[in-house]
Amino acid sequence: MNDAVRREKERTLWDKQASSYDERNLKMYERAYDLSIRKTRAILLPEHKVLEIGCGTGIIALGVASLVESVIATDLSPQMIAVAEGKAEDAAIHNVEFRMCDGYTLPFDDQSFDAVLLFNVLHFTKEPAALLREAHRLLKPDGYLVGATDCYAELGTLPIRLMLGVQKLLKLIGVIPFMWCYRKEDLHRLFEECSFAIVETDVLHPAPVNDYFCAKKT
Repeated sequence: MNDAVRREKERTLWDKQASSYDERNLKMYERAYDLSIRKTRAILLPEHKVLEIGCGTGIIALGVASLVESVIATDLSPQMIAVAEGKAEDAAIHNVEFRMCDGYTLPFDDQSFDAVLLFNVLHFTKEPAALLREAHRLLKPDGYLVGATDCYAELGTLPIRLMLGVQKLLKLIGVIPFMWCYRKEDLHRLFEECSFAIVETDVLHPAPVNDYFCAKKT
């Protein structure tokens, strides 16, 4: 699958979900999103410049914006970006810039950001190592990579296993372009292989396991 086909498949998937994403996910994962924002805010400083890759409807970017100098939030889906921009306008948040970009090749100089946010992206990413290498390029020395990822290979309840079975079927028939079934230790090893040192991990949601990570560029 070439890059153009990959981008179109990803864009189509997330465009379809944009209008209902918050209503569906914020109810079910309210605590996980709240913890994601609070943990991220705890490591940020007023002078920080932040990048988010795969920002979706802007939940995290808008949640941390008041604490930092600026946020650039990127996503492949124009519909997700449109929802996020509407939320920023409604909340009068002016230091977040939303851009439609491919996370593998972002149009920013090396070492431009103090923190890169990567929330709920890696398990649906075709080449997660390539995405992490791009984040590494963009971070300043000792910059932070912060995010969370569902780890479907961790043991779960019967409803979660059934949900995973449905998602695997959707992947098989091409509705979901890519899906990784991580264990937490697999995910942490991937960070280390891509030159990140893990500072903190936590479980934000028990089923499916939503694994929070904070890592520093090495």
